[in-house]
Amino acid sequence: MADAAVTVRPARVADAEPILQLVNELAIRQVMLPRSPASVVERLRDFWIAEVDGAFAGCGALAITWTDIAEVRSLAVHPDHQRHGIGRRLVDALVAEAEQLGVPKLFAFTYVPEFFTRVGFARTEHEQLPHKVFNDCMHCPKFLACDEIAMTRELAQDPGISPLFGTPQRSFPLPRCTPGFGQREGGLPAGD
Repeated sequence: MADAAVTVRPARVADAEPILQLVNELAIRQVMLPRSPASVVERLRDFWIAEVDGAFAGCGALAITWTDIAEVRSLAVHPDHQRHGIGRRLVDALVAEAEQLGVPKLFAFTYVPEFFTRVGFARTEHEQLPHKVFNDCMHCPKFLACDEIAMTRELAQDPGISPLFGTPQRSFPLPRCTPGFGQREGGLPAGD
């Protein structure tokens, strides 16, 4: 792997199948949540791809959630390529895109908080991410017993760019979820 050429680039239509296959293989191992074919294809423009010597090795997506926050989603590295810095390179590409767009904060929900800590994220409470909870989590079968760890990362912000709308204030309480319930031990899907 030391002599391999690693490339990180935006996804193309031909990448939908390998993204789906990798993410769902890792979901079977219970280190990430599965994705449907429609969710990958509909969000293909969000994805970045890592290749090793021209072959698919991993993926990650940047999903804009609001004017002041975006989510790192579906960050996955094929087990054969983990622990070689590919996950870090994917995160770097997603961070660069978020900064270019003027997004001041990123978040991720993960089963591998150690990796995200190494790339500048810190743990937070699910309740601090109301857009995620109301847009995605409420439809998840694990909603009331969420076992993913919520993490955030503040980005350098261009002082000339300010979000159009602040983070909306919720006017009703969030259901109490139990982060950490059933926490899985396992390998790092986004190798460092």
